[in-house]
Amino acid sequence: MTAATQTQAEKAAALAANAKLLGLNAEIREYEHWAVVAKRRRRLSIASYALGPALFLVLYALLWLPWLDRYALIAVGVPGFIIAITFGIAAYHLTRHPGGGPKNVPSERTDRLGKTVVRRRSEGEIELLIATKRDARKLQVADGTFDQNTRRLIYKDEAYTEIERLRGDSKRYRHVNNILQGILIIGSISATAASGVSSSGGPVRWIVLGVTLAVGISSGFMGYYKYKERSFYLQQTADAIEHEWEAFEVGVGRYKYCDTEEIALKEFVEEVHRLKSEQRKRQQNLEQPPETRNTGEL
Repeated sequence: MTAATQTQAEKAAALAANAKLLGLNAEIREYEHWAVVAKRRRRLSIASYALGPALFLVLYALLWLPWLDRYALIAVGVPGFIIAITFGIAAYHLTRHPGGGPKNVPSERTDRLGKTVVRRRSEGEIELLIATKRDARKLQVADGTFDQNTRRLIYKDEAYTEIERLRGDSKRYRHVNNILQGILIIGSISATAASGVSSSGGPVRWIVLGVTLAVGISSGFMGYYKYKERSFYLQQTADAIEHEWEAFEVGVGRYKYCDTEEIALKEFVEEVHRLKSEQRKRQQNLEQPPETRNTGEL
């Protein structure tokens, strides 16, 4: 085999490896989207199960209000009853048809005609597919087809996906913290105001008790799980990685002193790896019990 033929064969192998890697990345993106859809459907199912009965209880309580006339009760009750029924139907449908992705997985059930009913993949099945494809991608990168510089470029491209993941987690924790903070603020003010008129007893006393209980639960969750701190650290790490990404792209900061792009890429990979390691340490610290967390032990 001549040198030219060997070079062509190496280029063909590299192109085939790149094409396979791109295919694995595309499949992982698709499965990750399925996982997001499956989680969203599960949350909607849980919310529907909670909101449906809660709305029925509210409508039932309205029947016992003496100052609410019949016309106002009809104006509020009829739409509320329809919404509550809608919540029930949605909860039943989402529970019976969970998961994400297209309906192309055969199930154990059959319809009236004896045909096999297809279903969506469950969250566990989708997570297993994602893990399998990620392992296949790691093997593809580590099989020797790619040199070290190429692996660093792959790591650099994955850093942008890491930014989106960190910001998504930060946004989720921030929403939970805002909801609990809202309950804490509104509940505290409402309980203080209602306690001034509850000296005579009656149903207002139980309302004050319920509001106070909700405030205490929200305060306990916020103090133990540290949603605000988790959101802050995740957002901080995402911003830092994005800053390094932009600095590398335009060649500013620490990268303007690098003689070659290969050296700059090495600096970028080391810095991103350091930022990820620091984020993991912060996460481990927040997951420790409060007494251990206060002493700074990991």
